[in-house]
Amino acid sequence: MKNKVLFALLILISVSSESLLAQTLKSNFFRDKDIQTGFTAQSWNYGDERISEFVIPLTIIIPVSQKFTLYAASSSAYANLTSSSTKLYGFTDTRVSGSYVAMDNHLLVTGGVTIPTGKLALDPGQSIVASALASYPLNFKVPSFGQGLTVNFSGVYAFQVQDFIFGAGAGFVYLDGFKVNAGSDLKYKPGPQVSINAGAETNAKNRGNTKYTVDVTYTFYGTDKLGGSDYLKSGSKLIVDARALFSANKTDIMIYARERTKGKNENAGVPEDFNSNGNKIEAGGMSYTPTSDKFGIKGVLDLKYYSPNQKEMDGAMIGGLGTGFSYSPTRSFTFDLLIKYSLGNLKNKGETAKITGMELNGGLKFRL
Repeated sequence: MKNKVLFALLILISVSSESLLAQTLKSNFFRDKDIQTGFTAQSWNYGDERISEFVIPLTIIIPVSQKFTLYAASSSAYANLTSSSTKLYGFTDTRVSGSYVAMDNHLLVTGGVTIPTGKLALDPGQSIVASALASYPLNFKVPSFGQGLTVNFSGVYAFQVQDFIFGAGAGFVYLDGFKVNAGSDLKYKPGPQVSINAGAETNAKNRGNTKYTVDVTYTFYGTDKLGGSDYLKSGSKLIVDARALFSANKTDIMIYARERTKGKNENAGVPEDFNSNGNKIEAGGMSYTPTSDKFGIKGVLDLKYYSPNQKEMDGAMIGGLGTGFSYSPTRSFTFDLLIKYSLGNLKNKGETAKITGMELNGGLKFRL
């Protein structure tokens, strides 16, 4: 029961479909000392424009005890936009965090700090590249090189009732902000964030072949400040995430559907006339088929539909299909590779632009 309750806790705090797949298929708390690295190469083409990024991440996982684990993560990245003569490269911010399980594995507490080791103050050319990287539909591995000092704290409690697990939690994020441009003392300070979430899971006793999960998260945003004055208050965000996990012959499969909605932003305390936040709907699936004890084939499918906002901006429809493998010659070493091709369009002010993308991910994990 302890492992299954912890399994639900991990689902409740997860926001990444890829990281969730790894958690759900393995269903364990990190209790091995790991060093993880690799690379991610992403490139998108639309019209005469191309935006590309190459990232080398590094994550260190240190189990202090059976209940407490420390994590440290950072990346180096290089980004290029064809319409900009300036490249963006360097280290990203460094994330240091810890997770502690308590109350007979019913409670998971996580806290951490993001240290501003990344590039914060950008020149005008770099700002153009950074703006392209931040485009939400493109889902770049590193959408921002630096956001300044960030502190977060969260807690999730879960309990089992017969064949179901239920849980709820809350989290808080503080952001210290960053200078807007190189050579300027003008500082942009995002407002604090408070999130509450609840989730449920079926088949807690693993008597059936299929497991369903649902997770709902609501986030409130404080007022951003520019130069010490109120500037923008982002609309509250609601995320609903549903998943099904099952096996077909030797293949483990996870399918998911997710929707994100946001309310109207406020500018200097005044709500905007038209909501600049459109609905974002995502669906897809992942699979893993072991061909031996050391080798397995992976597959991924993702579909995105982002409706244009009330200003008829930021619409997108993109589909991606990928495959790869995982190779573990020993218990201490794993190599993963995944390649994905995406095709779709972006919609702004009634105009549609075709977009294509390629992504190559390689991962190395060393278990010490």
